[in-house]
Amino acid sequence: MSDGGSQGNFGCEHCWPSAAGAAWEARGTHTRVAELIDESHFHVMILVCPHCAQPFISVFTEMIDWKDGDDPQDWSLLPITRAEATDLTQQGDWLTEPLLNQLGPGRRCLRCAHSKGVEEHVFWSTGISVGPHD
Repeated sequence: MSDGGSQGNFGCEHCWPSAAGAAWEARGTHTRVAELIDESHFHVMILVCPHCAQPFISVFTEMIDWKDGDDPQDWSLLPITRAEATDLTQQGDWLTEPLLNQLGPGRRCLRCAHSKGVEEHVFWSTGISVGPHD
């Protein structure tokens, strides 16, 4: 999926540039403001751009590769509204994968996939799709 999808009115040139690789680098500058799910192979948090205060939902999943230790990993980064950030935070223990998967259909989402035996691949997608995890 190389389609950038709809950017809408999210982010700034620092946190949500048109190039997927640049957006992945910018992710490293975001500030963590909320831990929603913190498991060893499933991590969901809200990050905020230090330049424009744009909130993002970040989802990390990982499957253990018991044979070779080359664990497949997947990251999704989706810009969200402040109302969505508040709602997600208020979900607490009631936050589920189906609720996450309903976020931002058609909204541009940054994905970073590291499949077994394959180098990391950063690309644009749309919406959140929580991957398999242990």
